[in-house]
Amino acid sequence: MIDNEVLKAIKERRMVFKFKDEPVEEEELNAVLQAGYWSESFGDCEPWQFLVVEDRELKQQLYELTKRVTIYTAGIKNAPLTIAIGITSCATSHFIEEGAVAAHNMALAAYSLGLGAYWLDVYDLENRKDSVEADAKKLLGFPKEIRLTYLLPLGKPDQKRNETRAKLEDIVHYNRFGNE
Repeated sequence: MIDNEVLKAIKERRMVFKFKDEPVEEEELNAVLQAGYWSESFGDCEPWQFLVVEDRELKQQLYELTKRVTIYTAGIKNAPLTIAIGITSCATSHFIEEGAVAAHNMALAAYSLGLGAYWLDVYDLENRKDSVEADAKKLLGFPKEIRLTYLLPLGKPDQKRNETRAKLEDIVHYNRFGNE
């Protein structure tokens, strides 16, 4: 593999669910937000709205809400902050991708700064009024025309996760599936 900082970060970054009880510095937070801001967007519409949640009570309420959709919620209440990623209507049907690109860029930036993060999807495909997305939007004061796609707990990691991966040659195919 070619050796450079971006490829190294992509290879080494893992989701972090446990965080130290230490604050994220303002400069670090700003760098992570900038990484989301500079993400690609469909049609260059730049649809992002980022809401930084630091309030313990709000984080606790988000934790309770997200238990309805996943078991990976602990980071929301134990990270010093969580970034809610909203997408404006200019993204049309690409709101999931727009949020995912921003969340991924932000997680990579966090890793490069010695921080940990993971992104938790809260969007509801059908945009139902009783969904976790709707309840979280209400809790956080998001306008109805903005889709809340992901939550990104962020902080100094209190764990190191190692994972094994499939071999690259087992998942890459050329010209036709199966390389035959």
